[in-house]
Amino acid sequence: MSRLIKPSEYAKQSGISRQAVYAKIKKGLLKSKKIEGQIFIELDSSIDINSKVKNEDASQSHKDLLAAKDETIKILKETIEDLKATNNLIVGTLKGEVDLLKEAFGEMQQLYRTQIEHLQIKQPPKLENNSVVDVKNYIDIKELARVLNLDKSERKKFKKAAIKLQESGDFRFTIIEDELYALKSADYSDFLEALK
Repeated sequence: MSRLIKPSEYAKQSGISRQAVYAKIKKGLLKSKKIEGQIFIELDSSIDINSKVKNEDASQSHKDLLAAKDETIKILKETIEDLKATNNLIVGTLKGEVDLLKEAFGEMQQLYRTQIEHLQIKQPPKLENNSVVDVKNYIDIKELARVLNLDKSERKKFKKAAIKLQESGDFRFTIIEDELYALKSADYSDFLEALK
């Protein structure tokens, strides 16, 4: 016939730590049972832990206590080694993740550089003062605003911004006979986005 006791009670009666008791359970040195989520140690009812400890002489008890402490220390050392190994695995995994993030960041940076280079507008050479502009290729700025379906307030912003761009040398805008004109074939999507 067997009886069940809690690991803490077993540790107290046998003079070892609870960690050592759980380690013995884990290693299979002590029989255990789980009842309603709680672990119990299964002992033969003929063995009385209390009487066993009391009946031994003081020197034997002292030796057992030292052996139990040595076992606890050994188990704690093994636990520390397991934790070190786990820590090394975690550190290795994190380093791998950081390397992947760095690589992904570098790839994204390269993609953005390529997109920016692709989107940059290549400006044609500036016109000489004495060159003649072909008016057929240009449209009045007011007419362009209508074509782009801009409302009245947007047209004012559009004209002011176009004047600034023309003054800064944007090839899409030019002055013909003191009036602002825009190149018909140019793309103005970036310009419209900036106005929003």
